Amino acid sequence: MNGKWTQGLAGLLAAVLLMPTPTALAAEIGGIGDSPTRSASNAATVDIANGSGSKVQFEPNGEVELTDGKSASFTLVTEEGYRLENITIEIKPEAGSTVSLTLEQDMLSGADVNSGISAQVDQWPSFSNTCRLTVTAGQLTADADISISAYAPVTEYDAEIDEPEDGKTGGSGTYGNGERTTLSVTPDQGYQLKSLYLSYTVNGKTETNTVSSSGDWNGLKIAWSAADQTTVSGPLYGDLRITPSIEKIPVTHKVRIYMDDGLELDRPGSETTTVDEGDSLSVRVSTEEGYLIDQMLVQVGKTYATWTPEQSYFMVNYDRISVRESDDSVSFVLPEITDDVTIEFASTYDENNIPIKLEEGSRINIDSDVGDTVARGEDAAFTISTTSDRYSVKRITVRIGESKASADPDDETIRVGNRNYEIQDNGNGEYTLYIDNIREPVTVGATSNSSSTVSRPSLTINSSSNMKITKSVSGSRIDAGDSVRFYFTPNKNYQIDEITVKIGGSSRTVGADKAYIRVGGESYQMSRNADGVVTLYLDDIEENVTVSGRAYYSRDSVKPTGTVKLNTSSRIAFLNGYADGTFRPEANMTRAEAVVMLYRLSDVENVSNTGDIFIDVPYNMWCAGEINAFANAGIIDVTSYFHPNQYITRAEFVEMLYRLMGSPSYSRGTLRFSDVTGATNEDAIYYAVSRGWVNGYADGTFRPFSYIARSEVAALMTRLLNRTSGGSGVSYKDVPYTYWAYRYIQLASSYI
Repeated sequence: MNGKWTQGLAGLLAAVLLMPTPTALAAEIGGIGDSPTRSASNAATVDIANGSGSKVQFEPNGEVELTDGKSASFTLVTEEGYRLENITIEIKPEAGSTVSLTLEQDMLSGADVNSGISAQVDQWPSFSNTCRLTVTAGQLTADADISISAYAPVTEYDAEIDEPEDGKTGGSGTYGNGERTTLSVTPDQGYQLKSLYLSYTVNGKTETNTVSSSGDWNGLKIAWSAADQTTVSGPLYGDLRITPSIEKIPVTHKVRIYMDDGLELDRPGSETTTVDEGDSLSVRVSTEEGYLIDQMLVQVGKTYATWTPEQSYFMVNYDRISVRESDDSVSFVLPEITDDVTIEFASTYDENNIPIKLEEGSRINIDSDVGDTVARGEDAAFTISTTSDRYSVKRITVRIGESKASADPDDETIRVGNRNYEIQDNGNGEYTLYIDNIREPVTVGATSNSSSTVSRPSLTINSSSNMKITKSVSGSRIDAGDSVRFYFTPNKNYQIDEITVKIGGSSRTVGADKAYIRVGGESYQMSRNADGVVTLYLDDIEENVTVSGRAYYSRDSVKPTGTVKLNTSSRIAFLNGYADGTFRPEANMTRAEAVVMLYRLSDVENVSNTGDIFIDVPYNMWCAGEINAFANAGIIDVTSYFHPNQYITRAEFVEMLYRLMGSPSYSRGTLRFSDVTGATNEDAIYYAVSRGWVNGYADGTFRPFSYIARSEVAALMTRLLNRTSGGSGVSYKDVPYTYWAYRYIQLASSYI
């Protein structure tokens, strides 16, 4: 904007009287084309007129001399309680009248073309008491004295916070310009702050904002606490009005649903969930083929109810709950939940449709003389053979109810539970298994073995530059039908480029980033972890194997074949209690439990969860999928054994977290533990400690090989996930209010 010059009447008259006559002007100008005569030594002296008692301080505050084309900048700081209203620049040339330039909020710049002096304010103070003034000398026509002064009157503003119906406030009042103020609101017991509406009028302009978390806005700092005191503080530069919105804290209740084999939960989506008080709970359970629902027990608070098939309803707290029953499902709705709910479904076998399941291994055919189900007491015969004469039946496995056994087909019998069942050799590699008087679900499976001339296939590792290739077995041969894993580990600053696999007479080369390699019509799984190690999984090997690889020089980071990353925004309950109402906070966590918990908190992308990776983690183990996915993504190292039931150590746990976070670089600072230096997990330990997730001990140790308890996991993960509110309805009979991890356990067991 242009500045506004204000001149006295005497100055204007003097300017007219001193105007030269045309003759004098012509004489001064000289010939056509000549430049006006001007002194090369003209200067302007700038002086600050504000005295020591002024409410506006200048920096610098001494005299400054300007020559043509030069500028001088001044920082103006207004005293607290006062507001800058205008800046006056007086220009006193050697001859002529004084010229005054006034700069204010709507006039930020201006110039005196006669003297060659201009002035500008970069921005008028709004959310501060500071501004910057620049005075510039253009083409000075004569020496001049410049005097600068500023005016700032006493200024006060109102800061108000509306009193809510369900809370208390503080800090409302009148404050001087720039004076620090703190407005606060505290909800009543049982209530929480939902949002704050802020209206801030500065320099005649009003800005508004609605906030529901901590942050900064226009120089004000919001410190948020939903159920405790929330404050808005900072220096005040205008009228501030805050309107809080407060709501009742919803009371939540835990729902646990337990089911026997053969039952599937359709609603709700999880066997453990929470519902707000007063909400309804819809439950639907389906039966698998061959199973029936035998009974249902319902506990709401201290009230119990029982339901059996063909009952149309059950009673809970004087409420009649209607049950909808079909051939393969049961559903009902519990209205207006006011307490924790536990529901247990017991199953039984459908005596007319006991399920029969076949699990055919590689190159195996199994035929039965019955369908997918049989009636109770019936017999069944299973014919087992291979798909090729080059193979033979290796093992037969039978599961009846909860009992399971396997046998060599030439054993003639297989004992399952306390009964023997006949295996008949039909000749030509075919066998028949007879199971009589069937009363429980039956599963029959078998595996094959090579009947070729290679009874013990050889394992050959060809020399490969810039890498080390190892295998999961110690010898150079394995039994036909066994499995082996090869590990391709690159040297420092190298990456595996491709691997070559030869099985029998077939050979194939693929890139190291592939998820599988197909050789001789069979597909074999591959994975690469974040350290660049490629693992090749060869199962059911019947022929000689030769492997080799090629590596290339690279300092770039390695991209694993798939990714698993911790979702730090996850709101699910990640650590639940037990059916007896306990949490068992001092119990140690197993390696399998840790992997499954972290898997459920992670985003999984393009990672296979199948494969026979660890010898002690069979495909049908409850945690196999999660463990395989973590191994394939490089979150856990691949070795022969995983030891899923061993307790996990503090170092092993934070190592998984570090890899789930992408193994980031960080500044360790002065962090040191006497028992960590040089440890394999050193980077992970110091990263977790530097983030405040876990601490060391007073004696300067971390104790990396100590087991981690469930309470410690709750505390660590709650800090990592930044959970601070919710979970108030969760309680366990072995976790008193005074227990050190009481709040962490509540948050870990709740959907936040």
